[in-house]
Amino acid sequence: MGPLTDAPESHSIKNGNAASSNRPRHSTRSTCAQILATLIQNWLLIEIGLDIAMTTMVIGALHNSASEELSMNDDQASWFGSLPDICHPVSSLLSGYVQEAVGRKTAMIMVTIPCFVAWITLHFAQSINTLYIVSIIMGLCTGLTEAPLHSYIGEIAEPHLRGTLSSISTSAALIGMFMMYVFTYFFYWRTVALICSACPVITFTVMTQIPESPTWLVVRNRLDEAKKALCWLRGWVKPAEVEEEFQALVKHAEKSVGLNQAGDDKPRTKIAFLKMQLTEMTRRKVLLPFRQICIVFFICSLAYFCAIRPYLIGELQKLDTPIDAKLILIYSQVLLFIGAMMNVMFLRRFGKRKIAIFCNTVIAISMFGLGIHYAYLKGSKQFPLLAWLPVVFWLSISFFGGFGPALLAWQLVSELFPIIGRGLATGISAAFSKLMGAAEVKSYLYIEAWVDLSGVMYLYGTATILGDECFFNSSYSMREILLVLPGRLETVQSSLSFLIEKMR
Repeated sequence: MGPLTDAPESHSIKNGNAASSNRPRHSTRSTCAQILATLIQNWLLIEIGLDIAMTTMVIGALHNSASEELSMNDDQASWFGSLPDICHPVSSLLSGYVQEAVGRKTAMIMVTIPCFVAWITLHFAQSINTLYIVSIIMGLCTGLTEAPLHSYIGEIAEPHLRGTLSSISTSAALIGMFMMYVFTYFFYWRTVALICSACPVITFTVMTQIPESPTWLVVRNRLDEAKKALCWLRGWVKPAEVEEEFQALVKHAEKSVGLNQAGDDKPRTKIAFLKMQLTEMTRRKVLLPFRQICIVFFICSLAYFCAIRPYLIGELQKLDTPIDAKLILIYSQVLLFIGAMMNVMFLRRFGKRKIAIFCNTVIAISMFGLGIHYAYLKGSKQFPLLAWLPVVFWLSISFFGGFGPALLAWQLVSELFPIIGRGLATGISAAFSKLMGAAEVKSYLYIEAWVDLSGVMYLYGTATILGDECFFNSSYSMREILLVLPGRLETVQSSLSFLIEKMR
């Protein structure tokens, strides 16, 4: 009895060893093909990483800077840092419709054009308003990619690879952020913008080489194209060798979305299509994982410390670290990436819940340590080595943030939603996460002015511990709760109610 989340997974559970015995020679080739498609897609995630880290670069260069004509005050910096997250939900909600209308692959390719325009505009920016426009464009572009990126991974990957490929994809965004921090350390911010404009061009070129999602093609009744795409993704094999999996995918699509047996490829009207998507969003098989994913997003945003990231350069300078703050950013991003790779290695062994509890605990301790150091130990002449504590604490937050909170919620997004309704549910989930991020970033400087940097650390450390308690006190593993097994809906409902009450 399989979960209600995805056709390939249902097929693999139902047919068990039979499926694997029919394709033993192609298991390695199949894995390689799926990894290759993921790596090509990752160029877009690298672009997203550059977009995300762009605010850190610009605010670090212009916030209260006497040497720059475009110097930002606190209010301008908070708007510039939060605008991408504010605009993100608009396009994120739209991305679910766009990916269903034009396809996952086409939706991802389309985003590269405004990204290129934004980088060139940033290079030539001469006013704060222009910087705001760049921030808005990048926020909209990032939102448009959310649904197709994660839906694509969920639909091309075999069940046993899905979580790992999702982690690898999210790690690509971390590589993009690392590249931005390296560029920031060596080059002037306008030069960095010009360098980064090459990434959308590369992404546009390589994305044309991967196939469209077979699931989307089947739902659109483009069966010949779907079979060719599936052959590509299973190791460039012949159609006969994927026939069993393909027929299972078609049957699942017929059951889920009522595929027209007559072969009519006429698209639904926009209103009818949107109505169908909204109707699916009210069904329990979508609502149950959606509500839990929102809770996980909230906890992870606190543990990952999204609020401080646009202001990191200035905040690290306040801590009087013995090395350049920009260099710490580079080290922290390396550790963040290593942590993400550790997640890939240990995810199947320990599971999401144990990893989340462990990482949140270490992150909370590090936050408390930063607060105590800033309040009582900063500038100590008696113990000069204590100046390195902020570096150690922040690097710990980075490593364990990559190991757990940075990836956890997105892994669940890729795995849990059913075919029909997946695009809209994924878009709404991403929108929710960004709205939280926008509120945290916008309020950060004001909270810091009220309770000082040490108070901010205590506040986020406490919130992270409370989120840790939410995971710890759950009586079921995260996968048991979220997969929504048939016949267990009442148990799932009670578990979700318990978790929601704990967060109130």
